[in-house]
Amino acid sequence: MTFYTSLRKKLDLSEEEFNILPRGYQILGKIMLIKLDKKLVKHKKLIGKVLLKMFPYIQTVCLLKGIKSVTRKPNIEVIAGCKSTQTLHKEHKCQFLIDVSEVMWSQGNKKERMRLVKLAKPRETIVDMFAGIGYFSIFLAKYSKPEKIYSIDINPKSTELLRRNTWLNNVENKIEILQGDCREFSKILKNTADRIVMGYLFETEKFLPHALKMAKNKCIIHLHRTAKESEISKLKEKLSKKAKVVKVTRIKSYAPKIYHYVFDLKVTKS
Repeated sequence: MTFYTSLRKKLDLSEEEFNILPRGYQILGKIMLIKLDKKLVKHKKLIGKVLLKMFPYIQTVCLLKGIKSVTRKPNIEVIAGCKSTQTLHKEHKCQFLIDVSEVMWSQGNKKERMRLVKLAKPRETIVDMFAGIGYFSIFLAKYSKPEKIYSIDINPKSTELLRRNTWLNNVENKIEILQGDCREFSKILKNTADRIVMGYLFETEKFLPHALKMAKNKCIIHLHRTAKESEISKLKEKLSKKAKVVKVTRIKSYAPKIYHYVFDLKVTKS
């Protein structure tokens, strides 16, 4: 019996309701995050209870309603189990204290995190412009032997969790945390970075002039962006006016016909 057949029987859903059940979920530590079609929201409490029984190692089920674009704060509702939204998540021998009601975590970026670790060279100075709780900074600090990582985020909840995560992973001596709008630090960090991570998804190129100020000659910038496949050529052309596009990587599906891409850019300064 498949997972969804079992779930359908336990919920006693109609054919239409079964067909719009989410085909995926996210597990962070002991918390499960799900999204529901508006037609299924009326069943949210029951769905949560059933999921708790089906996954005995889960303590909390949360409904993810959306994410605020600037601070990237999730809008969640606990629909079953323990009311706590804080958990300890582990990935590639790194530990992350997460509060799912305050910050986001993308499991779809797992391969990209390891790709970045392999690309980074020892003794680099790295700027993580949208650091969050350390999605990239912690891995880079632990595995890439950087000289220094400047981890910036506008969300004070994220930077507080990032600080605690540096302690959990014993990398606090490698990471300097800067709380605020990353654009405010472009003068302070002028000509500092050998590598820059721009892990924001929406029209990220508007932050590129500030990244270029922070970049050294031959700096590599990893610019994340959502886009349709048909938009990639124009985006490459647009970005090429600022820096050389050396690679484009499709990370995952973000929405129907929209994908999460990473553009690797090489900066040349005279």
